[in-house]
Amino acid sequence: MSTRVAVYSTDSLPPKAKEALEGFELIEGRADDAVLARCQALICWPHRIPPGLLGKMKGLKMIQAMSAGVDAFDFSSLPPGAKLFSNAGAFTEAVAEHAWGLLLGTAKGVHVRNARTTPRKLRGKTIVVVGAGSIGTEVARLARSLGMRTVGVSRSFRDPEAFDERAPIASLAEKVKEADAIVMALPLTKSTRGIVTYDTLMAAKDSVIVVNVGRGESVSEEGLVRWLKERPESRFATDVFWVKGARESFDTAAWDLPNFAGTFHMSGAPLGEDLSDMKAAAAANVRMYFETGTARNLVDPSEY
Repeated sequence: MSTRVAVYSTDSLPPKAKEALEGFELIEGRADDAVLARCQALICWPHRIPPGLLGKMKGLKMIQAMSAGVDAFDFSSLPPGAKLFSNAGAFTEAVAEHAWGLLLGTAKGVHVRNARTTPRKLRGKTIVVVGAGSIGTEVARLARSLGMRTVGVSRSFRDPEAFDERAPIASLAEKVKEADAIVMALPLTKSTRGIVTYDTLMAAKDSVIVVNVGRGESVSEEGLVRWLKERPESRFATDVFWVKGARESFDTAAWDLPNFAGTFHMSGAPLGEDLSDMKAAAAANVRMYFETGTARNLVDPSEY
């Protein structure tokens, strides 16, 4: 770099992230307008960007999200010429493990209190993974350790070889019919919002187990509750919920149903970790962009 790139982070960054930005000028926390105007990169949580901040960053070229999802970003505020990048890969292992925790726990009935239930066998069965990005791909890799047949339903595939069968997203309604287990790992975009309806769920086997670690809005809440009531043998577990009143709400009628289980959007932050690895991955992506002109997880605004 002929001149130092100025990077502004809305959060303080841990040592690992600062190390990734060695040689850059890093500004954290409060900054005056003159400093913001010359910053070329912003590291932030999309839902925590202070009002008016982007308008002050006249030299902005790159916005790096700390989160995997960017659906909370206000795309109307994206400055001309600036590019937005997600941090999807940084959460892969944690979220994939959590998906399997929900899947195995629900299959064995650990979510059921003070009542008998029938544990389900997953070994050798068919799993349909909806969304074959880094998280969905890791879910499929772990499924193979149980000898499961892996079917990927996705617009694109991060690693096609992780799946025994690959199908386009348009075939979702047909592919769910084959599933003993379904794991949803979709980002929330125009095309994925409400993609799983009551009819989609009704097309699955009575004994299916569905897990969602993508975004709540990819599933119809009303359709889900109706399906769970009508299909008591089906089971659904989720780590993501529906946005109500501008923020994710964990209040849903699904909790009243014995075939529903959930965790409060905790899959990306394992207990005892401070997100330092995730923040370091975001910082490393900033470095890659300014050193090579390309970076991982470029977001297409037209999809949101």
